[in-house]
Amino acid sequence: MREFILRASKALTSPDFNLNDLPSSGGRMDLVCRCISSALWVSNDLRRDTKIFVVLEGPPNPPRTIVFDGFSLKGVNPDERNIASHIKKALKFGLNLELNQEIEVSPGIKIAKKSFESLIKEKSKEMQLIYLHPEGKDIRELEIRENVAFILGDHIGISRKTERLIERLKAEKVSLGKKIYLASHAIVIANYELDRRWSK
Repeated sequence: MREFILRASKALTSPDFNLNDLPSSGGRMDLVCRCISSALWVSNDLRRDTKIFVVLEGPPNPPRTIVFDGFSLKGVNPDERNIASHIKKALKFGLNLELNQEIEVSPGIKIAKKSFESLIKEKSKEMQLIYLHPEGKDIRELEIRENVAFILGDHIGISRKTERLIERLKAEKVSLGKKIYLASHAIVIANYELDRRWSK
């Protein structure tokens, strides 16, 4: 199983965003949707062994963690607007969630009131954690286990305080190369690197 954990520091936690203006009205919900598409879709199919967790931390009700699970996902298309419509639906369902409560919205989509820190603590108990960072070890020099979760930030990045937690959880800091990529591109590259290893 491969998983991606994206911290979306400005993405709205209210369903009141405009599907026709995702960059301006959703706190960069367009970026979130591109990351989900990059994580799960290949040509004419879904990655059935992959999940992406997006932790929305924007106003008015943070945090909200939405998971898209390729194994059971149905009725979702890879374009940004369609993915955003499912996020909007999830946020409507999750308006009154209690702390750490999780509900299923539709096949392959769940929403929880769970923080980024709580999520990565949970994942550290069951998966190899890889923190994608330009100053890390080259991914091609790293042994990657079967159950792996990649941690990455949005265009804002991850605070030093949270980085210290990531270090305490013994996540491996890993680089995809000398250039700094967009989050959605970093997900594509990580998937490609795993495909090269696991498709033999």
